[in-house]
Amino acid sequence: MFNIKEEISRKDKSEIKKMIKDELEKEMKARLSKAVKEEVEKALKGKASKEQIGDISKSIIKKLYKDLSLHHPYIIDRIKV
Repeated sequence: MFNIKEEISRKDKSEIKKMIKDELEKEMKARLSKAVKEEVEKALKGKASKEQIGDISKSIIKKLYKDLSLHHPYIIDRIKV
């Protein structure tokens, strides 16, 4: 058969590099997001981590309430019971 020898131009080389780079980035992002998701799911399954999240949430709510009551009492006064 025939052998076709054609030189690849710089533009072609740069386009090929860009296509390969884009595909690699896409694949790495997919793998990374999957790995991160799995690790977060493992970490949140434990009872200790749920308790820690609850404690942190409670402290944030307490600080918010304290800040609102001290600095913005009119907001609490507007609440109708």
